[in-house]
Amino acid sequence: MPSPEPVHATNGSHGPLLEGVTGTKTRHSRLPAPLVLLRPRQWVKNIFVLIVPVAVDPAMLLHNIAGALATVVAFAAASSAVYVLNDWLDREQDRLHPVKRHRPIACGQVGPLGALLLGAGCLATAAAWGTLLPPAVRAAVAGYAVLNLAYCLALKHYPLVDVSVVAVGFVLRAVAGCLAVAAPFNPNLIICVYCTCLLMSLGKRRHELVTANLRGQAAAQRPALAGYSLPLLDQLMAVLLAATLITHELFVLSTPHPHAAVLAVVTMPFAVFALCRYMQLLSVHHSGGEPGRDVLTDAPLVVNAVLWLACFAARLV
Repeated sequence: MPSPEPVHATNGSHGPLLEGVTGTKTRHSRLPAPLVLLRPRQWVKNIFVLIVPVAVDPAMLLHNIAGALATVVAFAAASSAVYVLNDWLDREQDRLHPVKRHRPIACGQVGPLGALLLGAGCLATAAAWGTLLPPAVRAAVAGYAVLNLAYCLALKHYPLVDVSVVAVGFVLRAVAGCLAVAAPFNPNLIICVYCTCLLMSLGKRRHELVTANLRGQAAAQRPALAGYSLPLLDQLMAVLLAATLITHELFVLSTPHPHAAVLAVVTMPFAVFALCRYMQLLSVHHSGGEPGRDVLTDAPLVVNAVLWLACFAARLV
């Protein structure tokens, strides 16, 4: 996958160029600052708790919907605690970022002590909801919290380790969803989830690296960026594109359906388009700063996803 051609700003200024690369304009939320600190827009990531059971056994999900929703809430609380701690630790670096400097702690809307108390409350909420879950699911939520606390304290500073931890967090959500509803465990789908999320994590690092390089603040903004380069990220993403497609096909072929091979052929174009469109958003439209938002707000990707899911639901085989 070739690296993009270098772009040169005119008149010695990176202003217009930086705005185009970041693809993000400053937006001031109308929500209270403490709620913004919890990043409610990121809670959509916990839909992975439901996605895997839907793919492997929708009937079990419907039969145990209460347990699945309780798992979603527990992960949302645990992830918010991680976001609070991360923003508390990164408050100085965030002030150097064109967008992150507007986060509640970085801009002074929420004090450091108040943020820590809010994070502790989120952990307590996750623990309380965990009491409603089976032991294996509680272990998955606890493992997610411990792993991501380690990420905030140290692991995020190590290149490749940082994105791997993020991807494993999504795998834990997917596994917990299966455990919560007693759905069958499909290793091909779990590996596909890992490859997809690792791909998007690398895409986010690519976006951050381009933005930070233009500002000349890569090391100060995120120390781990020093271990990445655009050629490396492009090569790794090319490998993960192939791995995601292969594991997707293996998952479809392994489904207990009499015409699984036909279903694999029918759904393959949608999988290919989704990945190619994501790469187009990343490389051409300079998106990728918030992968979840990018995927959920891009019209071609949304339409593709609806058609993709319709093929599974209608069993067009």
